[in-house]
Amino acid sequence: MKRLTPGIFLVLAALLALAHPALAQQENTAETTHIFFSAGCVDCWPYTEDVLLPALQAQGLAANPELHDYTAPDERTLLLDIADSVALPRSIADSLYAFVPTDKGTLVILGHVPPDLIEAALTAPDLPPRLVLWQPEMHGEPTEYRLWAWVGEVQTFPIDTPFADALEQAMTAEGALPVGLANLGQLLPAVIVTGLIDSVNPCAFAVILLLLAFLFTLRQSRGRILQLGFVYIGMIFLVYFAIGLGILQAVRLSSDPHFVARVGAWILIGLGILNLIEYFFPQFPIKLHMPKVAGARTYQLVKQSTLPATIGAGFLVGLCTFPCSGGIYVSVITLLNAKTTLAWGVSYLALYNVMFVLPLIAILLVVGNRTSAKAWAQWERQHALKIRLWYGLVMVALGVGMLVWVLG
Repeated sequence: MKRLTPGIFLVLAALLALAHPALAQQENTAETTHIFFSAGCVDCWPYTEDVLLPALQAQGLAANPELHDYTAPDERTLLLDIADSVALPRSIADSLYAFVPTDKGTLVILGHVPPDLIEAALTAPDLPPRLVLWQPEMHGEPTEYRLWAWVGEVQTFPIDTPFADALEQAMTAEGALPVGLANLGQLLPAVIVTGLIDSVNPCAFAVILLLLAFLFTLRQSRGRILQLGFVYIGMIFLVYFAIGLGILQAVRLSSDPHFVARVGAWILIGLGILNLIEYFFPQFPIKLHMPKVAGARTYQLVKQSTLPATIGAGFLVGLCTFPCSGGIYVSVITLLNAKTTLAWGVSYLALYNVMFVLPLIAILLVVGNRTSAKAWAQWERQHALKIRLWYGLVMVALGVGMLVWVLG
């Protein structure tokens, strides 16, 4: 057993590393000007060639710029990596990005910024380490521009506002940070609530109650029960977290994060409807349950009541109950991808999974004797179908809420 356990955790560590290679150290691109736009943007290349590059080169910058078409998956990944390296929120976006290294930090140019504003920014004596200079209008004469210095809200100014005055106001801006940069007021409650809702998962509940009842039947000590219970829950957390990291890495390749989030919301609605169908039509052939083969194997592992067997049971439950509760998980991940930077997305993902296993921890701590353990298991069996009804209703409501209020 002592030989098996370290090996299993080494495998899990490798799984986490493979699931999310973007967490590895990123390539150092600080000395190169990177310009990203879509090949389908008819105005972006003329602006880059005639306005942006001459304005940068006049200040001794962008001697060898790298141009990228962010509709290509590899280039989109590079764009997101560079944006995440400076903690640029996903909600601050445009058809053209230029990441310009300066002797003070990074100037992020978004959209079609007039050359005089670019020159004013690059020659400003008090330029902050990070600044977004943003002009969102693509056609006609621009009427406004925006500044953001990673402080407060994005500030908007009439186009004729002197840059020095605008910069001073941007550096002292107040208000909520843009969505995606630690905007806890909007995303934190959503992550906590959906994680708790997702934890009402009949598959995981049933197996932990089975584990507790069986351990009490074998007269295991409370210390041993807690040890194996926490190992079981820890394995569910690690596997579910690794799955989430893999999905987050995959959806980051999309050129339209909001479209992916809408797809996630529709998936959530569809899976919620399947839960409702199962409640009203129990004989419906499609069911969101743990596969029978995996359930039988989990039961065998639980009966062994050893540490390696408990690790295996937790691994199987975390992996095979994903169809039961994966709808909410996937939709939240796509929302995090659309609304957060990578670092904050991973942080919110970890918090989500803590909330996901929190009720399991509560059950483990509260159930203190054989009688109560059996009573909990019996209650779960009697109310499993009703739980699925409410679970389905909540999934549909969350999906509709994401479409209407968050992504509308």
